[in-house]
Amino acid sequence: MEPGKIFVGGISWDTNEDRLREYFQTFGEVVEAVIMRDRATGRARGFGFVIYADPAVAELVLWQKHIIDGRTVEAKKAVPRDDQHFLKRNQSSRIALPVLVRTK
Repeated sequence: MEPGKIFVGGISWDTNEDRLREYFQTFGEVVEAVIMRDRATGRARGFGFVIYADPAVAELVLWQKHIIDGRTVEAKKAVPRDDQHFLKRNQSSRIALPVLVRTK
């Protein structure tokens, strides 16, 4: 899997690939932005992928809240299909990460 690749879920049916690229381009250089479509109907499936030139930018994007076309979307590290089953089985063993809180 490409190191700068993220999965974007919950995309509005009204969002197109140009809009997806435009939004995520605000964080860094986007190499590719694609919305997955149903092979039979061509209709958007509500998720897609964005690939950043710099993998460090992709990591930072994962920690942000994203709203595109009025809809909150979820950005996650892209995982090969073969690894998804393993991750789902082990979700209960996630590691808690510290949260940075801004103070005065």
